[in-house]
Order: sequence, then C-alpha cells, then structure tokens
Amino acid sequence: MPGEAAVESDSSVELQKLIDRFEPGDMSVKRELMRRAIQRLQRLAAKMLGESFPQLRGGHDVDSIVNETWIRLSQALEQTSPPTVEDFFRLAAHKIRHVLLDMAARQSRIHRREKLACTTGEADRDAGYDEHSADPLQLAIWTEFHARVPHLPEDERRVFDMHYYLEIPQSEIARLTGLSARQVSRFWIKALDRLTEGIAAVDGLVV
Repeated sequence: MPGEAAVESDSSVELQKLIDRFEPGDMSVKRELMRRAIQRLQRLAAKMLGESFPQLRGGHDVDSIVNETWIRLSQALEQTSPPTVEDFFRLAAHKIRHVLLDMAARQSRIHRREKLACTTGEADRDAGYDEHSADPLQLAIWTEFHARVPHLPEDERRVFDMHYYLEIPQSEIARLTGLSARQVSRFWIKALDRLTEGIAAVDGLVV
C-alpha cells in the first residue's frame, strides 16, 4: 500500500542472498528469484494496471502481465546482474511498464480500427462496440505519462521509480540513496512536472 516500503526486510534478506549468488545464465538461481519475487511482481503489476491502465483490464489480467514481464525480465537477466533487491525490482518495474505500454499500444490500434469501421458502416452491430467503454483519451494520457519515465534525468527517474512504482516512502528513499529528504522531495516534484508537462490531467495520480 502507498506509504509502506515495498521491499520488506524479512524476504529481502533472502532475495539479496540470491542476487549475490546470481550470474547471467544461472537458471537455478533465476527460478528461485522468480519463486520468491512472484507475489511482489503481482502486487506491482496490479497497482500499475489498476491505477494507470484500467482500460486494459477487460482483455488482460495480472497473471498475463506478470508472465510476459518475467519473459522479458529473464531475457534481461541474461545480460545484467542487478546488485541489490531495489535494483532488481526497479528493473522489474521497468519491464512491467513496457509490457503495459505495448498492450496499450495494441488496444489503441484496435480502437482506431473499430472506430473507423463504425464510421464507415462496416462494423458488426453484434460486436457490442462502445466508443466510450475503453476511455481512449485516458489510455493515451497514461501511455504518454509512462513513456516519458525512461527519459527523466537519472536522479529524478530513480526517485520516481522508487516512490511511485515500488511505493517506498520518501524518507526511506533518502536513507537508501544518501540524498537529503529535501533533495528527494525536489526530485519527485521535478519528475512529476516533466511527466505531466503539456498533457491533460492524469486521473488517479496521487502525488
């Protein structure tokens, strides 16, 4: 939940031991990482799906998002070894974000085709198409919002990833990063300013 550190101390100890042992290509450690991290990945996917991409819930569930994320995360782990639990889940959040952005892009293409079919009189009336049901405007806004995250300056991106995706309190971010509380707050505000600049109001964004 917001305000609670997503990286719990008890299971993080075991995860860190696995991460310390992990080398790219080590399938046994990778499988154990997945087993121990699955619940957190599900929570993270559910949060991002529910808050940013609720329009996708009709065609996708948390398990399908986590499965696709793990495929991409597993491929990334062939090339890199995150040094800490925090880095592992930042990488996971990055992959979940890209899975959801790809799903949103596919749904937007489908919506455009359906809308074109409706306007040209070629749609099947039995398909039950409703141009308002998918709320394409909010989907487009949230898609743009999350697509901007990788382009943030490093300090702002790190603070945003930890606070928004991993739900780590700003005071804990300051402790983990060595930044002052004021710096963390400033990076968070700057990140939000950059992410929302020039786009319409982002429904559901809690700052």
